[in-house]
Amino acid sequence: MKHKSLNNINKTGFKVPKDYFENFEDLLLSELKLKEAATHQGFKVPKNYFENLETHILNTVHKKEPKVIHFMSWRKVAYAASVAAILLMMFSVIFNNSKNLNIKNIETASIENYILTEGLETSDVASLFTDEDLSEISSIKTHLNPETLEDYVLDHLEIEDLITNTN
Repeated sequence: MKHKSLNNINKTGFKVPKDYFENFEDLLLSELKLKEAATHQGFKVPKNYFENLETHILNTVHKKEPKVIHFMSWRKVAYAASVAAILLMMFSVIFNNSKNLNIKNIETASIENYILTEGLETSDVASLFTDEDLSEISSIKTHLNPETLEDYVLDHLEIEDLITNTN
């Protein structure tokens, strides 16, 4: 380690303020006199404050009911539901490109399923047709092959049904 000469000590960057050591004693004495003169700090604690603090806190906590703020109110839900319903109705009216529904557009299978599930009688179905419609239906003649008719009867009808219906 090199020994630095005393001439290079001032080049370290640390400097003492001018007249620091001459005025140091006066500054120290004035600071001590100031601390002796200032005995009042400005803050006072009331008598028995720390003894009564716990009971005071518990009393104030138990007295007040907490304020409950509901996340969703019924009014907000009703507004949102009404806006959704309006938008749904608008889209259904604007984008409804379906054709007019009539008997020709309904599939035959859908009609058969409806008749079977609802338990409609022939008189109920016949009441829906006019006399002209019924005459057109009766005028339609179907030509069935006897072999096809026999196969249908054997596959779909029971012998007991045939015997009970003939009586």
